[in-house]
Amino acid sequence: MKSLNFHRHCAATFLVLLSLVFVALAQPALSAMSHGRALGTTAAFDQQQRLWIVRSEPVDKNAHVVVERSDDHGKTWQPAIRVTAKPEPVSADGENRPKIAFGPRNEIYVSWTSPTSEKFTGDIRFTRSLDGGKSWSAPAVVHHDRQLITHRFESLLVDQAGRIWVTWIDKRDLGAAQAAKREYAGAAVYYAYSDDRGATWRGDYKLADNSCECCRIALALDSKGRAVAMWRHVFPGSERDHAFAVLKPDGQGVAIERVTTDRWKIDACPHHGPSLAITADGARHAVWFNQVNGAGRAFYGRLTGAAPANVQPLPVGAMHADIAARGNIVGIVWKRFDGNATQVESWISKDGGRHFTPGPTLQTEGESDQPRVLSTDSSMLIVWRKADGVAVANLGDASGDDAIKPFTRDTLRKIEQQHAGAEFWVVMWDLECVYCMKSLGNIAALQKQQPTLKVVTVSTDPVGAASDIRQRLAELGVRSEAYAFSAAPEEALRYAIDPAWMGEKPRAYRYTANGSRTAISGVLTAKELAGS
Repeated sequence: MKSLNFHRHCAATFLVLLSLVFVALAQPALSAMSHGRALGTTAAFDQQQRLWIVRSEPVDKNAHVVVERSDDHGKTWQPAIRVTAKPEPVSADGENRPKIAFGPRNEIYVSWTSPTSEKFTGDIRFTRSLDGGKSWSAPAVVHHDRQLITHRFESLLVDQAGRIWVTWIDKRDLGAAQAAKREYAGAAVYYAYSDDRGATWRGDYKLADNSCECCRIALALDSKGRAVAMWRHVFPGSERDHAFAVLKPDGQGVAIERVTTDRWKIDACPHHGPSLAITADGARHAVWFNQVNGAGRAFYGRLTGAAPANVQPLPVGAMHADIAARGNIVGIVWKRFDGNATQVESWISKDGGRHFTPGPTLQTEGESDQPRVLSTDSSMLIVWRKADGVAVANLGDASGDDAIKPFTRDTLRKIEQQHAGAEFWVVMWDLECVYCMKSLGNIAALQKQQPTLKVVTVSTDPVGAASDIRQRLAELGVRSEAYAFSAAPEEALRYAIDPAWMGEKPRAYRYTANGSRTAISGVLTAKELAGS
């Protein structure tokens, strides 16, 4: 009997200890939320088109918030500047990371979520510099509500009048509903604004009840210069689609518009917020993640009212997409894991999002943040923080010029480096080749079904015929990175591509993700292009 009691006592003790382990694992320690592998970073341009990032810098169990500036689009960086005098808990993951924005008089504004003492609680913190980053104000809490509850996932925006807008996820209404024993789905979106450069704040204003609890909020300026928000909303029936609203200075008369209709029914945290970009003509370009027909996918579309228009799914596995737009130029980036490495892939459109051409691809085998894309007056940049540093790539020329670039002896090597880790085609052709037209026509037809098909076209005509080459590609509907032979001897350029190529056309090379390539002479068929 003593032996039986002893074994029962040991079993009970083991269960208690095991339960404590599970409880400990379920509690997100503040230190884990504030740094460790938290690589969450935001990028933005100031009034002089200089690139800035804001991130966290771990100190013991807390962190400093720091900013860095690059005057050459990420080639080199100035020394990091701490904006916090004392370290504190800082959320710095992809969906909930520090933010940076700039005022019309070169003010620098920084916000972040600081986790507090209880599970999933936090305060929205803010600091400013009015002298170019030389000095910073003492961090202050934006919201007037001081309950020990969720104030998290903040977003930051400065409008054309210089007003600073901050939105966040807030659970004060959930707490009130629970106290009254009422049902309440999700959390709420609140906002505040400052019209005195961040010295004081007006709010707290409720934008909407029943938001998702764990997804970032997208902020943008519409064509009228108004601050607008897009967020994941819990609609009736637990449908987690997306909503849109204009932020009003008095907090009154806010109208909520449902802008996606994927009808994902789930009681869970998707951890995928949307991204929004609005052009001067009022076009609202957006990317978002939802589950459709049982499969999780990221999508691009233009928000038009009852349902988004021109919806295009991003490649399978695409996550945490971001978007930027300027005029007819639309750039999209996302991250995707291929089984060995994490890839950042991209699209660029020069016709307002109707058609997209694949852009640069980056990759890492280490930890990484979500990618960002942002626009200047002349280019679009991809900014991606990895464990070993910040990678910056030019997504494309935002001027909209479809230039035909000269193909030299070392161009193919550069093309291979640019597209390393991705599948793509290099297609050789010329203006007088009838069979080349059939091959290019098949490419254009497949691109309508698969916008992600990466194609590099190389015309063996001289680059002086660029105008005719550009017109022919446009007539056929081919979207590609386009080249034409430079002034170097044709034999030398053919040899640089493939010593075994004797000049027959059409000629194509299919590159796989591991870097191998296969040569194909003759008209490319749909099956060959599809890889079957």
